Order: sequence, then structure tokens, then C-alpha cells
Amino acid sequence: MSVQDSFILTGIIAGLGVTLVGLIFLLLGHFAFRRFGDEDTKDVAGVVGFRVSAIFGIACGLIFAASAAYLIEAKRDLQEEARLIGTLQFIVANADGLSNKEEVQENLNAFAARSLREFLAPEGVGGAGRVTSNYLGDSCRSMIQQEGDEPHIAWAKDEFQRSCSKLIDLRGKKLIGSREPLVSTPFWAFFAICFVFLAFLFGVFALTPINVAFACIFFFTTGITGSIIYAMSNPYQEPGKVDPQPLMLLLEGANKARIAN
Repeated sequence: MSVQDSFILTGIIAGLGVTLVGLIFLLLGHFAFRRFGDEDTKDVAGVVGFRVSAIFGIACGLIFAASAAYLIEAKRDLQEEARLIGTLQFIVANADGLSNKEEVQENLNAFAARSLREFLAPEGVGGAGRVTSNYLGDSCRSMIQQEGDEPHIAWAKDEFQRSCSKLIDLRGKKLIGSREPLVSTPFWAFFAICFVFLAFLFGVFALTPINVAFACIFFFTTGITGSIIYAMSNPYQEPGKVDPQPLMLLLEGANKARIAN
């Protein structure tokens, strides 16, 4: 199943599950209002529900926008990682006089392959972070230790170190992001409390087919919204894991170049 299919399926399941939960609290609210409510209850519930739904909607909108920006940033970081690895491979391949060229190239290819494997692994990025980071460290060290004062070697070492520094920053950022999702528990607690409260307030209205249908639309869209926020705020875990296509294309090009040589 592709990342997009998993994303859609999770959203539908979440929408249906939240709809079921919402209907349960709607029925509880309906029976509670029938027993303890009076003629003013509907007006009071409407005023309170309007204010709570406004706060709920604004909070979800802000978190949704922040999560979308976070997902876009993760995609750009992955593209930048693939670009930097490609740059390092180009520098090594075209730098004459390197005594350990094959070793550096093998470490770079191993780093790219391990990074791709992390994205494809069920547990997500960071499951084998130390091993993957070691390949990057070995590449950087082996290039820094390269002897020679020729201008082309000095240039290659300088460019290599600059790109390695950027890769290390991206690597650390990715590992931290894989362990610390953008949206934390307090928001989900707020999300659940507001949803249950609003679902309960729906019970103040008569259980006509049209009222229940409108309530179900609200429940379903709330579930989908929550699942999308969760997915986008966890770009290194399922179901919102970013597509590792840039790394795939990089490794495919490296393999073709190796075969051609």
C-alpha cells in the first residue's frame, strides 16, 4: 500500500470511528436533556455550543496550518538531503588524486541506502539511526583525513566538509522530529474534550433524520481533520510519512553510474 493510500484509508477509518463515538455521546446527551432539561436548555446549549465550537475551530485551524507547514518543511529537508548526497558523490567522483575515493563513495551510497531503508521501515525513521549516522560520519572523516595540498584536492575537501555539515544538521533535525511529533498530548486532550462536549450538546435537539445527518457530517469531518493533523505532524511515521522518492532516484542514478563505469 502506498503512502497516499494509507493516508486516505486512515482518514476514512478515523472519520467513521469518530462518527460512532459522536453518536454515542449524542444519544447520552439527548436522554440527559430529556430528563433534566427545560424549555430554556436549548437556548443555553446553543450559546455555549457556539462559543466552544468557535474556540475549537480556531485551534484546529491553527494547528492544521502549522502541521501542513511542518510536513512541507520535512519534504524539502528530504529533497535537500538527497541533493547534498548527490553533490558529495559528484565531488568525489570528479576529484582526481583521492587515495580513498572508493571508500568514500561506498560510505556515501551506504548512508543513502540506510536512510532510504529507514523511510521504508514500518517503525519509521530513527529505528536504526546510529548505524545510518555512522556511515555519514565515516564519509566525512575519510575525506577530511585525505592527504594532499593540491588545489583541486583542497577545493574538494572544503566543499565536502561544507556539504557534510549541512547533512549532519538535517540528520539531527530528522532524528529529533521522528521522536518528538509537532502536536503533543495537550492538544489531543483539548481536541477530545471539545469534541465530546459538542457531541453531547447535539443531544439537545430532536432526533430527526436531518438533525442526525448534520451531526454525523460534523463528526465525520472532525475525525478526518484530526487524522490529517496527526499524519502531517508526524512526517516520519505512518500514515503521514513523506515519500522517499528523492532518495530512490538518487540511488537509482548511482547504480546506473556504477554499472556504466
